[in-house]
Amino acid sequence: MTNGLSPASSGPAGSYFEGQVGASYLLSLLVGAEPRGLPGTTIDRVEFQRGSEGRPLDHVIVHAHDGQGKPVVLEVQVKRGITFAPGDPIFRSVVVQMAKASLRPEFFKTRYELGIAISRTSHKIDGAYQDVLTWARQLRDAATFINRINRPGSANDDMRSFVKTFREHLQDAGSSHNDETIWQLLRRIQIFVFDFTAPGSASEALAKERAVRALHSDDTSRADVLWTTLTELAIKIASSGGDSARDQLVEDLRQLSFRLTGDRRYSSARAALAEASRHALADIGDRVGGVTLTRHERVASVHAALDSGRYIEIRGDAGVGKSGVLKHFAEQLAAEAQVIVLSPSRTIPKGWLAMRAMIGFDGTARDLLSDLAGDGSATLFLDSLDFYGEEERRTVVDLVREAAKVPGFSVIATARRDFASTEPSWLPADVLDQLGRTQPVVIDELSDAETGAAVD
Repeated sequence: MTNGLSPASSGPAGSYFEGQVGASYLLSLLVGAEPRGLPGTTIDRVEFQRGSEGRPLDHVIVHAHDGQGKPVVLEVQVKRGITFAPGDPIFRSVVVQMAKASLRPEFFKTRYELGIAISRTSHKIDGAYQDVLTWARQLRDAATFINRINRPGSANDDMRSFVKTFREHLQDAGSSHNDETIWQLLRRIQIFVFDFTAPGSASEALAKERAVRALHSDDTSRADVLWTTLTELAIKIASSGGDSARDQLVEDLRQLSFRLTGDRRYSSARAALAEASRHALADIGDRVGGVTLTRHERVASVHAALDSGRYIEIRGDAGVGKSGVLKHFAEQLAAEAQVIVLSPSRTIPKGWLAMRAMIGFDGTARDLLSDLAGDGSATLFLDSLDFYGEEERRTVVDLVREAAKVPGFSVIATARRDFASTEPSWLPADVLDQLGRTQPVVIDELSDAETGAAVD
């Protein structure tokens, strides 16, 4: 553990919540998992409280490398109480920090991400604000992005307010606030929800599952202790503005009498799964009648359904854009972590064991799903339930069964409007009950307002 300059002049090391967020990245470092917010990368080291060394978002700084060995950086600011509302002073201060981060010479030349870790979310954060960030990442240039935000009926008032507030905070800070700067910054921002402070926290349960896999098989009963130790270690490192690489972290834990398992990396299997999911998403069109749809009301309905259950079906007739809504959620989540997207033509048949062999995975289905959920990817996407063959259904059923056992894991599926109307769904009823079923979200034909808001 290497200590940097002391951040004592900047205040205390931070809250226990900040320590838990830091510990989650230390745990990813320990087990070789992909860091949340940097899918497809491997962590090299994690730094804490480096504001005095030119890291404006200084609570957690993740240094990683991608598959080509190129350096990647994620700066994370931990803000439990941020609302992102126009009058929120915390949001104002974070935007100022982001403006300072953008002045680093490598910021616009490399993969350099900015994260905000929060303890609880809201409908505006899950919906409008995340949608703004998703559009910024997806759209090809600043002009297209700003035009979509400003077009009546395309974006909603909450989205426009978010962008307007962001621009005003940059302006008040004396920073560049033109359309290009707005777009370039927003496309690098991610909002992470760590629900450590909530009763029955899914984030804590997933962290402890990952801690089990980090420990020797004879020492797994100490998973709770390992998680607490990592939290305390993150707080200790932060108090001196230090950092940790994996070798040092392993040695620190061995000094505390933890027996760790061997290096168990799932990178090749996860890469195969990620590639298959990208192809499945690419097959899904989000254009109807030659135009791109935003469909805010339908997206909002799915967000609302997720509040009441972990299994959501998006139903509608052919060609109304239900798969496009699923694609919206999958692409939004893919910025934070790798996702699993299955479709009838891109599902390995004959069950989980066949899938495991095909992707070269050496653990259980629960190992895979909880590992993905620990990175922030806690949703299984299933397109076109009506068209799976018998052998593909076996694989889907195996995965849905295990997903139901993983804390906080959800399943979002699409189907025709009359799916399961004449006979029961082929997905096991008891598993769907365990997930918690919601009323199907029905996608209708385009309304006049949606037709007018369609994007060329």
